[in-house]
Amino acid sequence: MSVMRPKTIRWLVPLMALSLLTALWLPSPARATDPAAEAEGIYLHAGSPLILSGSEVAFLDSGNPGVAALLTAGRTLVPLRALAEHFGAEVSFDPETRRVEIRSGENASIFFADQPWYHMVRDGKEIRVEMDTRVRIIQGRTMVPLRVISESVLDQPVFYRDGVIAVGKTAAALAERPDVVTNVKQRIGAVLRVENEKELSALLSATPDPRYGLKDEAAQETPAADAPDGLGSGEGSGDYSTTNIQVEGVDEADILKTDGKYLYIGGNNAVRIVRADGSRMSEAAQIRMPDEKQVQELYLDGDRLVVLGNRYEAGESPDPGDPRIMEEKAMIWPGWQKNFSYADVYNISDPSSPVLLKTHEMEGSYISSRKAGDIVYLITNSWPSDGRIVPYLRDTATGNQVVPLGVDDVLVMPDFPARGYVVLSALNIRDREPAMVEAMTTSGHLVYMNRNSLYLAADRYDGTTEISRFQVDGMRFGYAGTARIRGRLLNQFSMDEHNGHLRVAATTDAGNAVYVLDSFMEPVGSLTGLAPGEQIYSMRFMGDTGYMVTFRTIDPLFVLDLADPTAPSVAGELKIPGFSNYLHPVGDGLILGIGLQTNELFERDDQGREEVIGFRTGGIKVSLFDVSDQGNPREISSLVTGENGSYAEALYNHRAVLTDPASDRIIFDATISTDKATYTPRQGALVISYGGNRITSQGILEYQEPEIYGKYLPYGRRVAFIGNTLYYFQDSIIQSFDYQTLAPTGSLMLR
Repeated sequence: MSVMRPKTIRWLVPLMALSLLTALWLPSPARATDPAAEAEGIYLHAGSPLILSGSEVAFLDSGNPGVAALLTAGRTLVPLRALAEHFGAEVSFDPETRRVEIRSGENASIFFADQPWYHMVRDGKEIRVEMDTRVRIIQGRTMVPLRVISESVLDQPVFYRDGVIAVGKTAAALAERPDVVTNVKQRIGAVLRVENEKELSALLSATPDPRYGLKDEAAQETPAADAPDGLGSGEGSGDYSTTNIQVEGVDEADILKTDGKYLYIGGNNAVRIVRADGSRMSEAAQIRMPDEKQVQELYLDGDRLVVLGNRYEAGESPDPGDPRIMEEKAMIWPGWQKNFSYADVYNISDPSSPVLLKTHEMEGSYISSRKAGDIVYLITNSWPSDGRIVPYLRDTATGNQVVPLGVDDVLVMPDFPARGYVVLSALNIRDREPAMVEAMTTSGHLVYMNRNSLYLAADRYDGTTEISRFQVDGMRFGYAGTARIRGRLLNQFSMDEHNGHLRVAATTDAGNAVYVLDSFMEPVGSLTGLAPGEQIYSMRFMGDTGYMVTFRTIDPLFVLDLADPTAPSVAGELKIPGFSNYLHPVGDGLILGIGLQTNELFERDDQGREEVIGFRTGGIKVSLFDVSDQGNPREISSLVTGENGSYAEALYNHRAVLTDPASDRIIFDATISTDKATYTPRQGALVISYGGNRITSQGILEYQEPEIYGKYLPYGRRVAFIGNTLYYFQDSIIQSFDYQTLAPTGSLMLR
């Protein structure tokens, strides 16, 4: 949690699309020598939402990135406006008659929705021209046959070969240029849309299924927070705390939220709403879920509460009439139980009486989410069973029935087909409209999002990581490219976009590395071989600088100069005992680290010589680093609390940390081992000050053991503040404390 910042919304702007890099960090050819660039013209690929013009990759329809060149009944349909305007024609649309007019000089052509003909106007005469395919409206765009719009209307020749389409008088005759075909396929043909389930099934079964490692983001070690456009922690002039986030302006869900008057706590089978009246806390309302519906995280925005989690339901058993073997079949029959991730939107203008407005459910497991403005982006990993090709969904904005996802909402990666999907759902929390959905045949477990891009990363079993990018602009979003890099990412904060470049930190067999991708998802620079034999424990990108902590037996803090994307370098290095799992900027040239102290273990040979053979962790260590001189980083203060066996959720989850720059404090829950002989733990929330450039302990908020447990009692530990009161949520008990003296003022036990 961190201090509330005055709310500002910056609408995202569309970015140029990115192309797929199928090689593993191989040098890419200079764009000036691209065969397609030499041949000029424009190039499409059947099923691809991208277009290649010269060496530039863009969305086929910049206003609707989900639109693709559609192959149906032997004809390729393209968005009329996008193609016409590319060749300089003027386009007008009448929404009442659904009439589209293309005008180029004195000539015009008029198309009508759902009609297999159009009108051609030449020399003042209007002639009706028949087509063998009707005009279709798809995703709000008028789609017409490519040859008609290109050759008959715009007088631009069309060439086809192996799914690649060239348009233009200067375009390559593809039958004579296999190099152009290969180049276009690599640049824009790696992710495709299909017309029906038969085509989708054929593509998915083209090669063996290369399974990805599936992990829940919440279970990842998440020590660093990354905010290229600001601290991303919400500090400001407000008087209550918010969730400690990664990127300013992009909210993250958590188990506790506050609006300065109420605490909203989610978990297990319920959401509990508590009046935050200091010593007079009381419960205002409960949202109780059915047994099969688990609450995982929440968003809070004005009079809207969004509840996220998983819902389970029994599917059809192969032998539903025999209850004696149901338990066994639940284990071995993959279709017996279905899992849905869900997002419930409530109106809480009266917090004592929440009203459910709408629900969106997607078959699969909830992985993560983000919120920008009024839009919540829900990410689901889905693996349809029972022989089905597409996952199910339910959206109460259109009805209560569970229905299959439309094939036109699926993107297929032919080179790396997977039976599962990553599904991205965009949900507006202010209206009653259904969610927008996009599914891609891959999997993902790490998410990074800024104001115009959402990145999904997935481990592959060959030691590489695949990163896919979606361009986001409110409810509009679309696939924008994929890259593969060598190595594994630690967490979501291993990714960062700055000035149009994605920086990625990874641990490889040959050491640790930082890769830089340009707007085409092609490598422009890299820094490799850092600390061989060690692994990344935390990463923080801040503008033109990066901070990396690696560890094996001692903690090196690397300061990275990233000002030149083509030549990232190490500016400075500091080695100290212990390691930092979480790095947080706390002032000009100052970074705070939360981690563990370590003690080296030695072995003495028969000559009396000592050799380091390992290490043993000690207590929780909070360090303050001065990085104002990049070439000479220094640890200027530190504090170690507890002994071996001490632990804190803050070591892997940045959202468990309350940051308050107004008082130079951080607060987080911890389990502290204090007795060296028995390691008897002490539990509570550590209140730590970094004021005056010194790390000092200001006390501990004592943990109180709950007296009761139950399915409607949320469990977890967070600290928030409102005004001069601290609220410590601890496994169904909420305690209040005076923020200055830390004296307890009240307690509420949820029942």
